[in-house]
Amino acid sequence: MLNFSVIGVGSFGIKRAKAIQESNNAKLVSICDINLENANKAKNILKVEVQTFDKILKDDSIHVICICTPNKFHLPIIKEALNSGKHVFCEKPLCRDLKEAETIYDLSKKSKTIFQMGSNHRYFESVMYAKKLVNNNEIGDVLSFTGRIGHDGERLKNSWFWDKELSGGGTLLDNGCHLLELSRYFMGDFISGGGSVSNSYWKNISVEDTANGFFQTKDGKTASIFCSWRLLSGYFFFELNGINGYINVDGRFDTHGGDKIFWYNKNTDKILSKDFSKIKPQSYKLEIEKLIDTIMNKKTPSPSAKDGLEVMRMIDFIYTKN
Repeated sequence: MLNFSVIGVGSFGIKRAKAIQESNNAKLVSICDINLENANKAKNILKVEVQTFDKILKDDSIHVICICTPNKFHLPIIKEALNSGKHVFCEKPLCRDLKEAETIYDLSKKSKTIFQMGSNHRYFESVMYAKKLVNNNEIGDVLSFTGRIGHDGERLKNSWFWDKELSGGGTLLDNGCHLLELSRYFMGDFISGGGSVSNSYWKNISVEDTANGFFQTKDGKTASIFCSWRLLSGYFFFELNGINGYINVDGRFDTHGGDKIFWYNKNTDKILSKDFSKIKPQSYKLEIEKLIDTIMNKKTPSPSAKDGLEVMRMIDFIYTKN
């Protein structure tokens, strides 16, 4: 049994905390938030103690710190938590920029505890099935990844996401990073890239509401992504193009009725599909269970700080072109 404390209990912190409470192998001991309104709201929902960060660091009974704060605070919290001997789970994105990511990676290498970055989209039923198909060589070697992700942006209006000092960037760091992480999950490292950012809808804010990116591996394979805070055609979609077929992952559950996957192999010449819409989404719980297994059995974390660093490098490819 691992004891957890969640730092930052806005909407996503509460989701992470509930996932911890759903696990048979974890106990949510406490929560922390400098915003007292958030802390008290979460306390009433989760029925756990609110503690100061210092107290959490000094409490030897707490094994894991789960970080769900605005991006600005990831690095200092990670540093103190690792230095205090805690295992750390940090919500995506890893941080605000490449320099901070390099520092976090260095800290994780020196630490004797586990550091894992959040990437709950790996645990969508469709994505897990796509990974299984790729591992089984269903479409052969993957040549390209093409994806788009977004929402209408309304829930972020006037929030810390619009403040570059707190967030580090806009839609690219908010939802685009999911696609970047998944492109690496299926294809490995990208050595070059570029792209563009703009404000096509939400004007007069300090971060972008639209971004495009394109990337290339050392052997010429490619990925391209589009992300937006004004996308009304459904949340999430990507395609893997292989030498023998393709896979379409359709996570447009908000407009197209569920989490689905389609795939084709030229040898069978059939388009096959699965619909996961009747399965209760449990990506946060599955991700926590993977973290617990990694810690308990001393496995290599994934996504690791190195994975987070490489995602931030891809983001840097885009930002430095603009």
